[in-house]
Amino acid sequence: FQKGLSAAMKTVEVKVYSKGGIVEGDSQPLEAAIADAKSKGVPDTTPTMVAATNLLENMGKQIGVQQQCAEALEAGDKASLKAALKAVEDLELNLESKDLIKITLKELKDHENMLLEESGGVTEAPDMNDLNAEEIEDERMARRQEAMGTKYRFWNFSNLRSPDDYAKGILLNKKKVKEGMLKHQENLIPKSLLDLSRENNKKAIDIHRCMLGYMGEKQMSFPATLAHDILTKGLEHPLMRDELFMQLMKQLSHNPKAESIAKGWQLMCMCVSTFPPSDEFDHFVLNFILSKTEGHGAVKNYAKYALRTLEGMMTSGASGFVPCVEEIAAYKERPPVLATVELVDGQILSTDLPVTPDLAVGKVTEICAHFLEMQDELIEHMGLFVYDVPGEIIDPGVERKPENPMIKDLPRTPRPLRSSDFLGDIIVQKARQGRNFKFVFKKKIFLEATNGPPTDPQYSRVVYLQAEDEVITSGNLRFDNIEDIINLAALSMMHNYLNEGGYPHDVDGFYEVEGMSFIPESWQYAMTEEEWVQTMIGRASYAEQFTTVLEVQHAFLAICEKNPYYGGHLFCCKKAFINLSDESEDFDLPDLITLCYREDGLHFFSDNYEHLFHCGFADIIRWGGSSRQFSLVIWNADSESTFEVMLHTPQAADMAACILDHIDHIMQYKNMEEEEEEE
Repeated sequence: FQKGLSAAMKTVEVKVYSKGGIVEGDSQPLEAAIADAKSKGVPDTTPTMVAATNLLENMGKQIGVQQQCAEALEAGDKASLKAALKAVEDLELNLESKDLIKITLKELKDHENMLLEESGGVTEAPDMNDLNAEEIEDERMARRQEAMGTKYRFWNFSNLRSPDDYAKGILLNKKKVKEGMLKHQENLIPKSLLDLSRENNKKAIDIHRCMLGYMGEKQMSFPATLAHDILTKGLEHPLMRDELFMQLMKQLSHNPKAESIAKGWQLMCMCVSTFPPSDEFDHFVLNFILSKTEGHGAVKNYAKYALRTLEGMMTSGASGFVPCVEEIAAYKERPPVLATVELVDGQILSTDLPVTPDLAVGKVTEICAHFLEMQDELIEHMGLFVYDVPGEIIDPGVERKPENPMIKDLPRTPRPLRSSDFLGDIIVQKARQGRNFKFVFKKKIFLEATNGPPTDPQYSRVVYLQAEDEVITSGNLRFDNIEDIINLAALSMMHNYLNEGGYPHDVDGFYEVEGMSFIPESWQYAMTEEEWVQTMIGRASYAEQFTTVLEVQHAFLAICEKNPYYGGHLFCCKKAFINLSDESEDFDLPDLITLCYREDGLHFFSDNYEHLFHCGFADIIRWGGSSRQFSLVIWNADSESTFEVMLHTPQAADMAACILDHIDHIMQYKNMEEEEEEE
């Protein structure tokens, strides 16, 4: 019976894989053979029966695919033709209509390329208004899944030259040239990798010459200029884009040189930020990049950046923007990175934001503020902070220099970044340290003259969340008055539940909203829990007088702004030594110290937050430090002498930057006031 089944399969396969395809009724011999085999007791699980059943199922699909091809050819639109071609290829059919579709798509592509050349290589972004974020994400993930198929390995691209054609005309080492067609090489390719015209073949060889120079395979001057030339050719000549990406994948395959690999991936990141590959080739480039995102080290990070950027480019089309030579040169200093930025409460503001090496923190801050639709005049007060995240060390197998024991146990407080810093440098530094971290967007500089109820709702929300974190969560902003703490806790509770049932009025309601979590930990033992419950329930009338979220935020901030240390940046240190220029002075500090930098200067606290000493920025004569120590030379007006405080700290550079930032903003504000008075 299995022989009869095999014979029926062979009979129908002749038609299935013919150019003409099949028609209704061609599957009847196979249907009859399957039915006969079943009647004779042949199990459905036998290999022959499984193969016959699958063939019959595919024949049913083929009728629909053939109809889809006919309709696509009649309609002539690109989307229908591509969908029909994919359906034919999924069934591995050899239909005549498949050839006709390829010819039609090539004609459409040639026409598009002509228009693209005329427009300078820039395409209009598609209208995304009809798609929501979930649909876009689903489409992106489906495209990734499809691109991971083995048929999209770059050596399977249909427009690739054959090895014989590639090596045609080569007399010596012809076999080696053919074998190395799609592998890294240090010498110039004999001809384009793709089947191109004579004119474009010359351009392809010129691109490869520049590529070898940028990647360091050939000693050539001004590598950034070479990369700029490659990007310009890719943008202005759309027919060269697939060739360019194919050459990049070739040079990154079996490459034994780490520096060359890094340069190749830099060029890949630049290319996908400037223009996409063609629709026919984009899945092959995606396949290559996706295969590298599961690796490790720098290549993994480059691939993730390239993937994120390419997917954006595939959605929006060519940017029309070629980075200048100076921007390209920044790739030598630091890598491009993907930055995820949060608000203080953990809400994600931006996921995997592509940040080029030349994009400083100040510009990223502006981007984040615009995401929130924050008023422009408020942006200068905002900044990015680096938070160390407790957890496992990144890449624990990597050997690292042991941390100095004097600073190892000191907690690292959030690091305010200067506008001139670069995120790439921060990420590389944290990777070398093996530290997990996150970027947080919040207010950086607090000037008393700019305090008051914020009118911008987004700005008010960000500043409120920051103040709430300082008072309730971290407890860094301390209050001596329990009445302030009770009111702040009540306002925080009101803010969280204003639109979700309101302020609790009884014990059950208090515990339902986890009311004790709104009381700063340092104050929770000031009363018994029962007393706290009754006290907080009794503040319902106070909290409920504020009827909107904005009113609650303003009331909370008004209390915080009365605190003399509001808006300060804290750093934990250990005393190394104090050098007094006047030996008659009696001045000392405890071993553990917390420094607080704010508008009025520098405050010294003990480890239990006892205020010890204050000096204005004008009294700090000199400051500086190393990776583990920080020195402050301070003027003492009473004795008219200076003294030096040397501290152990892992955040010396952060404290130096904090001093500069405060001085810069104070001076800017004073200059602005003077200009306004003159007017």
